[in-house]
Amino acid sequence: MWESRGKILKKLRLLITEKCNRNCEGCCNKEWDLSSLPVCTSFDGYDEIMLTGGEPLLKPGILIDVIAKIRHDNPLAKIFLYTANTNDDTLLAFIDLVDGMTYTIHEQKDVQNFLDFNDCLIESDKYKSLRLNIFKGVELPEDANLSFWKVNMNRVWTKNCPLPNGEVFMRLQ
Repeated sequence: MWESRGKILKKLRLLITEKCNRNCEGCCNKEWDLSSLPVCTSFDGYDEIMLTGGEPLLKPGILIDVIAKIRHDNPLAKIFLYTANTNDDTLLAFIDLVDGMTYTIHEQKDVQNFLDFNDCLIESDKYKSLRLNIFKGVELPEDANLSFWKVNMNRVWTKNCPLPNGEVFMRLQ
């Protein structure tokens, strides 16, 4: 828990799946013993719930069920999806179900897929809390419209992957 403007905020980082379609050299999941994470038994009491993985969109059915359960158990919680998925149809389907998204571009080869998704997002008027992490060495075209994104350029892998203050990290059963 941490305090903001006199209010105690609680954030849950929820591991949806360990599975990932990448094998990134510096992936934080390689630093953690994910099987030893506590199992989340309730979504009550959290102000923000961040859905992460591996790649959470590899398990869309589970993700839909989890989002529905969060909305039922804690309708005031903000839900954020963390992803590097490159399928814009899947991303557009899920943007309606969450309050925001953090999208990460790890490699140059993923840029065009992101731009395609971004174009679809702009056309759909589905502007939410959008954060874009772009790893060091990845370049986007200068004319890319990123006006709806809070952009964090030149990301690098963080050694030992410390959990941000105010967050708890749990997994599904």
